[in-house]
Amino acid sequence: MSFGTIAAAVSIASAVGGTYMSIQGQRAASDAAQQQAKFQADLSKQTAEWNADQARKQAKFEEDTAMENMRRKRENNRRAIARQRATGARAGLKETGAVADVLLDKSERLQSDIDDIWNAATVRSDQLRGQAQMSLWESDMQRKQIAYGAKAQKQASKYSIYGTALGGLAKVASAGMDLKKSLNTPKTPLKALPYNPNNIYGQ
Repeated sequence: MSFGTIAAAVSIASAVGGTYMSIQGQRAASDAAQQQAKFQADLSKQTAEWNADQARKQAKFEEDTAMENMRRKRENNRRAIARQRATGARAGLKETGAVADVLLDKSERLQSDIDDIWNAATVRSDQLRGQAQMSLWESDMQRKQIAYGAKAQKQASKYSIYGTALGGLAKVASAGMDLKKSLNTPKTPLKALPYNPNNIYGQ
């Protein structure tokens, strides 16, 4: 077997092996990228859900705290009105006319304070629930973006593998042509040296 034939055969084996290893490497990289994208999407979802849950809990806490503050405020208001009535009664004042107006005005102002407590808590809890919804929406958008990027990367990896396969095929075809040419090349027979026993040492 001639050197050209051996070289062509080695070239074919090298092209096949190199192409196979390259394709396997590209597939492994693509799979790893897909796994990483899935991990990022799952992490984004879990983080958003946790943040949203914390925001909802905080909103309920704000409302519960406001309800308790309102309850205490009402009790304090009742005691304040009762004291004012007792003071008026000791002074011999009847709850009519100006005295009744004063009591009514104070009662309305105290109730307004209670309403302010609830209004502030409602605004805060609504903001927190809005943040919870926004967190989930942002996570959904991020996961869609990650999924789109992963899909595009997978498609690009597929085309890259096709390109590698075609490149390897071209190398194998070229090496195959060299092998065919080497096999079809006629071998030059070796010339026999003339028999000259009397001049073996050049004498």
